[in-house]
Amino acid sequence: MEENRSTWKHVTLYYYITIIVAITLIFGFAPVDDSIDGPITIILTLYLLGFPIVLRYTYRYALHIFLFMLAFITGFYGFYHLSVDNHSLSNALYFTFRLYLIDFADVFTVDGTSPTQYPLLLEIARWSAASYTISTVFIAMYRTLEMRILLFRVQRLGKHHIIFGYHEKSHLLIEDLRNHRETVVVIDESFSTDAIQRLEEMGVIVLQTAIHDQTIFSKSAIHKAKSVILFEEKDEDSLYTLMELENVVERQQKPMRLQKLIIHLENVRYQKELTSFIENMEGFSFHVEMINVYNMLSVKFWQEHEHLFTKSERLDLLVVGNGKIGTEMVAEAEKMYEKVHASVPLSLTVLGDFPTKAYIGNQKHIPFHAETDELVTVIENDEKDFTHIFICLEEDYVDLMEGIDLSEIFPETPIFMNFSDKMIDHTFKIVTTESEKTLYSMGTLKDVLTKEILKL
Repeated sequence: MEENRSTWKHVTLYYYITIIVAITLIFGFAPVDDSIDGPITIILTLYLLGFPIVLRYTYRYALHIFLFMLAFITGFYGFYHLSVDNHSLSNALYFTFRLYLIDFADVFTVDGTSPTQYPLLLEIARWSAASYTISTVFIAMYRTLEMRILLFRVQRLGKHHIIFGYHEKSHLLIEDLRNHRETVVVIDESFSTDAIQRLEEMGVIVLQTAIHDQTIFSKSAIHKAKSVILFEEKDEDSLYTLMELENVVERQQKPMRLQKLIIHLENVRYQKELTSFIENMEGFSFHVEMINVYNMLSVKFWQEHEHLFTKSERLDLLVVGNGKIGTEMVAEAEKMYEKVHASVPLSLTVLGDFPTKAYIGNQKHIPFHAETDELVTVIENDEKDFTHIFICLEEDYVDLMEGIDLSEIFPETPIFMNFSDKMIDHTFKIVTTESEKTLYSMGTLKDVLTKEILKL
């Protein structure tokens, strides 16, 4: 919010500077006549001073709106007041709209001939209207061909990032890359109309094709790319694309500029198989790096909270949910515990989709179903005093509600919740309440899906 306000202030400042320079040039080089009278001076002054309000909410189309309104105000006023005959409002309005068709109505002489010099107000009107029309035509042409132009440039110059798979997680990475002014190509089997519009407005090149279409590698100029990120929603699709790319590279034998290929895998079995393949085979024609965003988020969290293992008198952790993030949080907690050689015992209680209660090492697994079981009741039945609670359920809203309820029952226990990026504002609202000392966020996927962290 503060960043947007600061940007708007800078744009407004540049706007006023431009207006002052333009007025100085007009009145410095163009002959001022009686067409610039008191009423139109007041109208134009109010318009020019107040336009930044329009600029703030229609930034992308601000120039078009400015030229259109300037031509309309000066044109309508000029045709209505400065014509030789007393034309009606309807005629003045019609003459004004003819300006946008680059057609000027000569109604300033008795015989209808073109005068050697038009009133200054009408000069402003016709040039504003012509600028509006011409710029609109060129922008429409550019936007129609914009993606083709961008793709052509990528195919010739390269230095772009290619992302296979479009969904909420990959969109976070796309946003970060575009914020760093990186060129991005996104490839998927299907895109919604809204998704295509959203991506193209960001300046992202969208390629829609079947996963088995090998021509996409040459079409996206993959041999000239900075990086390739295989981020399909299904792990097997990412693995298939990886192997197909290797086959294409071996057949074509083109020099590869590709610095890094990142493949996102959530399935542990696929992770192990790919690791074994890379270790036992000669490897790929390019560097392959395997990631799991939930693991990255967990690693980041425990690195930032290493003090919990070194400065706590006891460690009795409760993890609610054994899904993607819950499983990684538990695994990374175990690794961090061993890494720091903590002197106090570590106890982990995990509530999740388990068939029965079980003890595995220092972990206790307790069956829990968020749809049917009362979380507070399950915790109280366990009769254990936990030092920290981690809520890692699938839905942000459920995490939020459970966190608020637990903070009232365990007001002294730190409670960490997992939120998607869309829920950050809600998190901030929570921490301003009486619960601010106990409710925290474990972070979001947006925190780790960045150019910096992935070293792209």
